[in-house]
Amino acid sequence: MAGSVVLLLLPVMLLSGCKKENLAGKGFRFPLSAEPRQIDPQVSTDAASITLVAALFEGLARLDESGKAQPAAADWTVSDDGLTYTFTLFDSKWSDGSDVTAHDFVFGMQRAVLPSTKSALAQELFMIKNAHKVNSGKLAVSKLGVKALNDKQLTVTLAKPDIDFPAKTASTPFMPCKQSFFEETNGRYGLENEYILTNGPFFLKAWNHNQSLLLYKSEHYHDAENILPSAVRYVIGKIQDPVHLLSEGLLDAAPIPAEKVEQAKDAGIRLIPQKDTVRMLWFNNRNETLENASVRCALRDALEWDIIYAQLNTAIDVPAAGLVAPDSIASSHQKYRTDNNAITPVTRGAKAHAQLTDALEQIGLDKMPALTLLCADDEYNTNIARFIVQSWQKNLSLYFSIKSVSPSELAARVKVGNYQLALYSGSAPGPNAVDTLGSFVTGAVGNHARFSNKTFDKKFSSSNTAKRADLEALEAFLWQTCPSIPISFELRYTGIPEASSGIVVRSFGGGTFGAPYDFRKAGKK
Repeated sequence: MAGSVVLLLLPVMLLSGCKKENLAGKGFRFPLSAEPRQIDPQVSTDAASITLVAALFEGLARLDESGKAQPAAADWTVSDDGLTYTFTLFDSKWSDGSDVTAHDFVFGMQRAVLPSTKSALAQELFMIKNAHKVNSGKLAVSKLGVKALNDKQLTVTLAKPDIDFPAKTASTPFMPCKQSFFEETNGRYGLENEYILTNGPFFLKAWNHNQSLLLYKSEHYHDAENILPSAVRYVIGKIQDPVHLLSEGLLDAAPIPAEKVEQAKDAGIRLIPQKDTVRMLWFNNRNETLENASVRCALRDALEWDIIYAQLNTAIDVPAAGLVAPDSIASSHQKYRTDNNAITPVTRGAKAHAQLTDALEQIGLDKMPALTLLCADDEYNTNIARFIVQSWQKNLSLYFSIKSVSPSELAARVKVGNYQLALYSGSAPGPNAVDTLGSFVTGAVGNHARFSNKTFDKKFSSSNTAKRADLEALEAFLWQTCPSIPISFELRYTGIPEASSGIVVRSFGGGTFGAPYDFRKAGKK
C-alpha cells in the first residue's frame, strides 16, 4: 500500500519540478548616486538624469550587449553614398497614449542644436548636415539635415558618411520631443513628473525628490509584451553596504568596491566584471613646466615600472597597455585593445635624466620646480603614489611631495584642473576607442590634462575613426606627446543577486548618454 502511494505521488512531484517559473511581472531596485537635475533628453548631462532619460525614452536605435545598433523606435535604410538615412517608425505611442511621429524626432534634434536651447549636447549632432551652422546661428533650424517625410518616416542627411550613425541615435539628444507638450510646459519641461512625456518601455509614476523615482511598465509601448519588469525603483543616495542590500533583495544591481569583492562572492552574489577604467597619472598641461612634452616624456621614462607594477593588486589591477581600456571597442564592434597594439613603457633612467635636463634648458629653467602629486587617501593609492615619487627621486633627483585627499575632493580638483600631478582613475565618456582618444582634443569633455595640441586636433578631425589603423595612430601620437601616463587598467565589478536574471550591465556606465543597466528583459525568481 505504501509503495502504491509513492508511485502515485511520484508523477505529481516530477510534474511540479518541471513547472517553469514565471520570471516576468516583478519589481526591481537600482541605485542612483544623485538627484536628477532634469529629465530632459536634449539638455541632460549629469549621470543621474541621463540614466533616467535612457530608461524612459526610446531613440531610433538601441544598443545591444556588444554595443551594436539595433532597431528601437524605427528601422532604417541608408543611401548608396552613405549620407542619407531613412528611418521608418514602428507603431509607437507616448505615455499619454498619443502617437509618436516622425515630427517628434525632428523637433527633438532641432531643439538639441538650436542656439536658444544652449545645450551642451549640441556637438553630439554635428555630424548632421548644417548642424554646426544652425547651432552657431548662421543658418535657420529649417536648414538642419533632418526632415519628416510624413508621420511615419524621416530622413537624416549627414555632412559626411558615418557607419556608426545609427548607434549614435540611441543617445539622449536624439530622443523625440513632442512640440505641443513641450510648449505647454512653459519652461518647466523635465523638472517634475507632470512635465515629462516619454515614449520608452517605462513611464515615470512618481518622483520623490532626493529619495526615489518609481517607473512603471508602459502598456502603450510598442513591444510591451516583451518587457518583463512591472516596475523599477531608483533609490537616490550613497550605498553604504551593497553586499547586504543585494543579499536582502533591497537592490538588484550595485557596484561592488574592491575591498568587498570576496565578501560578495561568499554571499553568493554574481559578479559582472568590467574593464573600462584607467588609473592615470594626470599631468596638468597648463602648468608652465608640464606643458612641455619633453618634460612629460622624461617623467614617464624615469618611472621604475617593474617596481610600480609590483604594488598592484592583481585581482583588480593590471599594468596598462595604453590609454584605451580593454572594454573599449573599435568601430567594427570588436575589442580595440589587442596584443598587437599594446604599448609597453620602458624605464630609461639615464636617458630620461638627460632628456629632462635638455628640456628644462630649452624653456629657460635651471632646475625642475617642486610639484605636488595628489592621490586618494586610501593606503593602496597612496602606496602607488609613493613609488612614483621615489622613481623620480632616484632617476631624476627630483623631490616631489604627495598630498592625500578624499576621493570626492580628488575628483573635483582633477575635473576643474586644480592640481599639478594627480593619480586618478576614470572611465572614458563612451565605449568606443574614439571616445577615449577624442577626450584629448582641445577643450573636450574628459580632457582632465588640459592637453592642447593643434597637430593632434587636426589628426583627430581628419582621421577615419571607423578604421582601426587610424585609431592606433592617434593613440601612438598621444603616447609620443604624453599628455598623461596610464598606470593600470582597473577591474570593476557589479553585483547582481542570484535570483535576478536578464540584467545587462554596460561598461563605461553606459557611456556619456546611456544607462549603466538595461533591465528590459530582467526577470526574478
